[in-house]
Amino acid sequence: MAALLAVPAFAGDDGYEDPPAIQRYLAELQLGDSLEDVQRIYPPAQDWPSYIDPRGRVTRYRVERGYAKSFPSWTQALLLGFKRGKLVDIQVVYNAKRSGEKTAEELARDLSLTYGEGERTRDKFWWTDSRTVLRVFPVEVPTFTDGVRGVEWRTSIQVLDKGLWTRTD
Repeated sequence: MAALLAVPAFAGDDGYEDPPAIQRYLAELQLGDSLEDVQRIYPPAQDWPSYIDPRGRVTRYRVERGYAKSFPSWTQALLLGFKRGKLVDIQVVYNAKRSGEKTAEELARDLSLTYGEGERTRDKFWWTDSRTVLRVFPVEVPTFTDGVRGVEWRTSIQVLDKGLWTRTD
């Protein structure tokens, strides 16, 4: 009987605690929100450009700072995916300042404290549960400074419905 009391009630078959469910909430948005819900939080200053991604038939929006009347100060862009009218993909691209303060690897290390050790391929990190995928990775952002085109790296975090996720690395 004493041996049974040594194993927490919430432990899995191997005696270790299961990691917590991945939060389906990011940048004040929650997976399952409607476009109207999103536009209440980030009122459009202009029409948001969109296209239908043939893989998964997801309507994708790229919302830049100037496209919304309010926007998180630490964010350069929000990439949103809707399927059947519901938000199924939220990706946040940090701005230059925030990316300089928190690289993708540092953010992944922080998230590992909550979700346990994630999977990793090169500079991409991810965690999954039965419904959700959480990804952290660097992205290239085009720049145009003093007439010269270039790219800079930004930190990005993404939460999406597990049914959409197919690994390509």
